[in-house]
Amino acid sequence: MLAYHWELMDEMSPNMRSAYTSFSSMANQDEILPKKYRELMVFGMACVLRSAPAVLTHAQTAVEKYGATKEELFAVLATAMSLGGVPTYREACNALENYIKTLR
Repeated sequence: MLAYHWELMDEMSPNMRSAYTSFSSMANQDEILPKKYRELMVFGMACVLRSAPAVLTHAQTAVEKYGATKEELFAVLATAMSLGGVPTYREACNALENYIKTLR
């Protein structure tokens, strides 16, 4: 299911969505970073920004689309804590609680 903010952009300005998608893909155009690692980086940034919806979305994408493990998610959480402090870690864990319990 597409998140509402993307649905709204698609409705109001499809060209903006297309431009954003093109722009964001340029950062890893030649796949210098494997997609899984790039997604884990985005997950870590979402943790530091304390964006619960982005934390969950990017954790799920990293696991379900790119094969990230629970251990890899935790390593990113722990790294994010080094920059964002314990509140970053705690809030990300709160956002992930139900999802991460389903992982082995």
